[in-house]
Amino acid sequence: MSDKSETHPHSLVSQGRILIVPGVYDVLSAKVAHRVGFRGAVLTGYGVAASYLGEPDLGLITQTEILDTARRITHAVSIGLIVDGDTGYGGPLNVQRMVRELIRMGARGIILEDQRWPKRCGHMRGKEVIEAEEHAAKIRAAVDARGDASFIITARTDAIATHGLDEAIRRASLYKEAGADVLFVEGPRSKEELRRIGKELPPPLAVNLIEGGVTPLCSLEELVEMGFFSVGFVLSGLYAAARALERTYRTLLQHGSTRTLGDAMMHFEEFNDLIGVERRHAEDERYRVGSHPCE
Repeated sequence: MSDKSETHPHSLVSQGRILIVPGVYDVLSAKVAHRVGFRGAVLTGYGVAASYLGEPDLGLITQTEILDTARRITHAVSIGLIVDGDTGYGGPLNVQRMVRELIRMGARGIILEDQRWPKRCGHMRGKEVIEAEEHAAKIRAAVDARGDASFIITARTDAIATHGLDEAIRRASLYKEAGADVLFVEGPRSKEELRRIGKELPPPLAVNLIEGGVTPLCSLEELVEMGFFSVGFVLSGLYAAARALERTYRTLLQHGSTRTLGDAMMHFEEFNDLIGVERRHAEDERYRVGSHPCE
């Protein structure tokens, strides 16, 4: 039997050959991601639109709402948060304001895309892109606003859907010249397109895998061989949570009980541990009247 340990998914991650990045959409999902061992995550705009507004990712959320969600996560969870900055919500000055706000709150990076506002989820129809040079100016503005901070700027292009792969690769190269740290060509439609991206663009390269989306769900080994370093499962948690809620509520409606759900649910003590109940009890005890904290 041949030894395949080197191509086991865990080995690829532990060897630093690829980075798995989960998507989070609120503080609770970020806490779960951190609890299971992830050191970094992406705050997904699609997820914020769904959880914050109950709306699709069609440009309905605002910069303020994304920044508010990011701030609550970074204040509550010690996880390296990369924030979906959509288009930057305006021109270069808007991009700079967003970058500076994210750095102040302790976020680790931003993703900026070249769509025309109102933007669309990268796997939805109806997208349009701005001129490549206009987005390159936004990337330069983001780099200038970052200064010496340790902050990752990811340049995303959605031009495959509007202009084809050749133009998407040209744009990504231009964004790299403008100072982007990571390149992200959204929505490759085949393994052949993924291979071209990995071959023709400089690393590091990111890709999103969305269940039911337009990009084929390749294995980690395939993605490493194609030249990708970061793979985002940005909607997996959101979709799983939605299905779990649906199952739970449907079970309650039909049976009036959750007995059949078993381990599909966290129980009281486990969930309280997740959200830090005992820590808060200890803090509260310090300030009770009559208590005498050590000096």
